Amino acid sequence: MTTGGRAELGVDLDELRLLVGLSYRELARRTGCARSTLHDALTGRRFPKLDTVLAIAQACGGDPMGWRQRWVAACKRAQAPRTVPRNRSDGLAAAAGDCLQTRSGATHGAAEPI
Repeated sequence: MTTGGRAELGVDLDELRLLVGLSYRELARRTGCARSTLHDALTGRRFPKLDTVLAIAQACGGDPMGWRQRWVAACKRAQAPRTVPRNRSDGLAAAAGDCLQTRSGATHGAAEPI
């Protein structure tokens, strides 16, 4: 298992799916989720909604409470404030990169909940 960040949550769920031998098609049937939703969640492309995580965990025989806790922890880590280095010239570009947004308001590189 990985360290538990947002992308790692999906990767770990995919490991669980593979461990029990389910295809995306079978997982979609068991969860009622679209295969594309599952693929995006399990590859880390998008951060899954809690309902999606719990449905996957249940379909794969995982502990729903444990996966709920991991989902909450990943959300909290993503919302934790970042510190900007004191050397403004070094940290300004990095901080700006973290906050870049498109005209539509979507943050570059951020995973959207599915």
